[in-house]
Amino acid sequence: MPELSTRCFLIAHQGPQDRDYDIEVHLAELEELARACDLEPVGRERLKRATLESRTFYGKGQIEAVAGKARNLGATLLLCDNELSGSQVRNLEKATGMGVLDRTGLILAIFEQRAQTREAKAQVELARYEYELPRLKGAWTHLERQVGGVGVRGGAGETQIEVDRRMTRVRISQLKKELEHLQRVRRTQGMGRSPKLPRVALVGYTNAGKTSILKALTGEGEPRDMLFATLDTTTRKAWLGVDLETGEPRQALVSDTVGFIRKLPHQLVAAFRSTLGEVRTAEALLVVADAASPDLEEHLKVVGTTLKEIGCGDHARLLVLNQVDRLTRPRRLDLKRAHPEAVLTCALNRDGVEEIREWLRELIPGPPPARTLEDWEK
Repeated sequence: MPELSTRCFLIAHQGPQDRDYDIEVHLAELEELARACDLEPVGRERLKRATLESRTFYGKGQIEAVAGKARNLGATLLLCDNELSGSQVRNLEKATGMGVLDRTGLILAIFEQRAQTREAKAQVELARYEYELPRLKGAWTHLERQVGGVGVRGGAGETQIEVDRRMTRVRISQLKKELEHLQRVRRTQGMGRSPKLPRVALVGYTNAGKTSILKALTGEGEPRDMLFATLDTTTRKAWLGVDLETGEPRQALVSDTVGFIRKLPHQLVAAFRSTLGEVRTAEALLVVADAASPDLEEHLKVVGTTLKEIGCGDHARLLVLNQVDRLTRPRRLDLKRAHPEAVLTCALNRDGVEEIREWLRELIPGPPPARTLEDWEK
């Protein structure tokens, strides 16, 4: 018999300044993340509260009511859109009798499931240890003060915590050294590439269609409709046409990279710097966005902010608004007015793909033309 998925119930804090729509969008994205982790969401709720409870983050009465509703729906796990401390997770588990996982822990779990290469696995493990390190406090409170007396401070529990912290720090150090080595190998491999082959990186919000654009440009790639379908960087050659002066074929190396997301855990931003090195060393970026998403502008802001965080704020770039086949003609015209230099594409039927190739031919290998930055890039 097929294994049944774990049922989960989604919750998010809503403060006085938070709009209902924004919190619902966040919960909808959390639901997609849950499904990407093979979990079965059975319900969701916004917990309105002016202040945060230090012990459990959410209000005591709210948690009791939510836990009862979740159990009635067969849920055994609470998924929280907010990032929680280790003690808050433990207090919530104790109060509800259910498992508790915050948004960061969920994203890390997805990355752990999807990582395939040695480098990706090391990066995810590093992110996991850095996430867990500050949460070790209190994990051994059941052993505290077992040894006491005059002149004795603490007990076996505190000793075990220090042992765990020391082992975790050692492993973090080992992983960082391993990733530095893999990064040197990547740089060496990059030096072996032909200088005539310029490098282009596909970046954008997760599930915006980057892999579909890669396939349209190169003929390779396996698009999937799910969040974080791509973790390991994939690089392929794209045909750009024939140089009219020399008659030689013109090509570019196009790299598909891990997608961005709002509230991206800072541990993952730091851990994936080596993978995103393909982005930093690229001559140009193709910023792919889902034109049909109602949160398009918000997604673009997340991408712009993340690019700055990883040191790619000044790269030449082309905005590719994908999936325009799902839009009405008036909506397409509105998008073109809002983003006049963007290319509107549909990767499935290859509409707009030739415009991307034309931009790459004009841009590479010459300097990028001056242009006015859009609001999401500033």
